[in-house]
Amino acid sequence: MSTNKPTLFGALKYLGIALPLLFFAPILITIGFKAVKKDDTYLLLVLGIVLGLAAILTTAFGLIKISRFLFDRKSENDKS
Repeated sequence: MSTNKPTLFGALKYLGIALPLLFFAPILITIGFKAVKKDDTYLLLVLGIVLGLAAILTTAFGLIKISRFLFDRKSENDKS
């Protein structure tokens, strides 16, 4: 059972990284659209989209790791 603890910690680490990205990405996308209307600069919009994709991917990896922690446990007698 002690081999599953790093898996859960790694999953929580992924979700901890994803949490700020889930807040900053929509903010940057909104600011990016306003910057496109005003100055025709796409830098903030592209950065917001990249952060949004990173948030989605890190959340997915964290949820996959949590599901592996919950459902892929082998019994202690089963070592194969």
